[in-house]
Order: sequence, then structure tokens, then C-alpha cells
Amino acid sequence: MSTQTANDSAEMTFGEHLDELRKILIRVALVFALLFIVLFTMKGVVLKVVFAPITPEFPTNRLFTWLATAMGSDALNIHPENVQLFNNKMAGQFMLHIKSSVVGALVVAFPFLIWQLWLFVKPALPPHQRKQSIRYVLETPIWFILGLLFGYYVIAPLAINFLGNYSVSEEISNIIDVGSYMSTVLGVTFAAALAFQLPLLIRLLATIGLISSQTMRQYRKVAVVALLVFAAIITPPDVVSQILIFVPCYALYEYGITIAKRIEARKEKDEAEYLAMQAAEAEAKAKAEAEQQAEAAKQADVEAEADTEVEADADNNTAKADTDKADKN
Repeated sequence: MSTQTANDSAEMTFGEHLDELRKILIRVALVFALLFIVLFTMKGVVLKVVFAPITPEFPTNRLFTWLATAMGSDALNIHPENVQLFNNKMAGQFMLHIKSSVVGALVVAFPFLIWQLWLFVKPALPPHQRKQSIRYVLETPIWFILGLLFGYYVIAPLAINFLGNYSVSEEISNIIDVGSYMSTVLGVTFAAALAFQLPLLIRLLATIGLISSQTMRQYRKVAVVALLVFAAIITPPDVVSQILIFVPCYALYEYGITIAKRIEARKEKDEAEYLAMQAAEAEAKAKAEAEQQAEAAKQADVEAEADTEVEADADNNTAKADTDKADKN
């Protein structure tokens, strides 16, 4: 970063902040454009990833097929072959290609985007907060990728299987628009990626003292309603996708309670250590003061004794002088 040293050593003006933000946006845009071009030229690879959840070879589909065979229950079986896609727009497939490339570039560039944003706000943070923020910079892309993988490998195939094979009448065939399929896959996948940021949010709020594990347990029912509303907002308009998002969200909420409890325990430990250190410092200070007072008292005794000796010598000298004077007389 060209101005990083200057940013760290001196306070930046508003204009310098805008200039730095412009440079960051340019770098992010260049990286995003490069990734988009690369992924756009890899049409076969990108579209293979997009349509993989409706193939029998998809890991989740194979797993449920194995479970259905092992347990002898066809209810566990996933039938992706029943999902038929069609395109009813002239530029539909071309836009699908562009959309998939844009999403792929966004996913790959996400860690770089987070890193650049952190570099932008880093100069404004105190040194101790810079060290603490590094953890969030590293963990945010990790939780994002974990959420993407969970949404892609778990939620997407289950949602596609249920919605694609659901039928209210045998007279109605499900021939799904490719745009609708794309929206469902991307919707549940990115919804899961967003939901997986919940532990980081809870850690941040617990660290600054806005929430506690006791509060989270107390308002658990309210959190359930809020998570249901959250799942309804970020997912496609179907109940199955909402439930599939709500379940991991609630699990992450319970995990967040554990995170908040650990943070509280660490705070209590740090506070106890701080109080112990303060007590030790106070004891050492009191001991030093007592030693100083004892030394002062000892010095005073020495000085008093010296004064007594001086006075005794003076008295002796006076008496001797008087005696000598009397002898002369």
C-alpha cells in the first residue's frame, strides 16, 4: 500500500481519506474485473458448478441416495433428474453466463475486499484495537466461505429437490425457468454465507459489552422470532428455504451464547488479574512507604543522638571552662 506509512505516522485529512478510498475502490474493481474475465472465459467450469446440485453425481445427492438404500427408505432419496430447466428469453442463457461469472468473481474477491477495507480503517484504530481487529479480518472470509459451502452442499440441493419435485396435481408438470433455478441456488447459498457471520457479530457485541450470555438466554424466544423473520427476508419466498436457513442460524445463535460466555469468563479473569496486580502494586507501595518511614525514623534517631552528644560535649566544655576560670581566680 503506497500511503500506508504516511497513514500510520500522521493523521490524514478528509481529502486524503477520499483519495485513499478511491485507490482502494480502484484496486478492488481491477481485481474483480480480472476475476470476472477469467471466470467468463471458463464457461464450462462455472456453469458446471452452478448446475451441479441437480446432477446425480453431486456429493449431497449421492449421500442421500446411499442413506436411502442403507435404511430402505425412499423418502430420503433425492431425485434431481426430475428437475427440468428451460429458458424462455432470447438473452437468457447469455445473462445466466454473465450472472454466474459475476457471482463467482464476487466470491473469490471477497477476502481481498475485506482486507482492503481493513487497510482503509486501520489508521483510525488505536494499536490495541488493530491487533484485535485482525482476528475479524481473518475470520470473516472463513465464516463466509463456510456459509457458502453449507448453503451450496446442504441447503441448495435439499431446497431444489423439495421445490422441484413438489406437486399439487399430477396434471401439472414442473418445468423450471433457469432464472428461477439460479435465483434459488444463489439466494440460499448467499443467505447461508450471511447467516454464518452471526458468531462474529455476537463476539463483537459481547466484546464491547452490548450483550451477554445471560441476556441471550433470557431473550431466546425473541431471537427465534427474529431469526425466522431474518430467514424470510434473505431467502427466496418459500417456506422450505426459510426453514433450512433458520435451523443453522439458530444453531449459530446457541454457539454464540457459548462465545459470549467465554468472552465473559476471559473478562472476569482479566479483571481479577488486574485487581490482583493493583493489590500487589498497592502492597508494594505501602511496604516501600513503611520502609521509607522506618528509615526516616532511624535517621531521625541517629540525628537526635548526634544532637544529644553535641549538647553533652558543649555542656562538658562549658563546665570545664568554668572550672578553669575558677582555678585561675
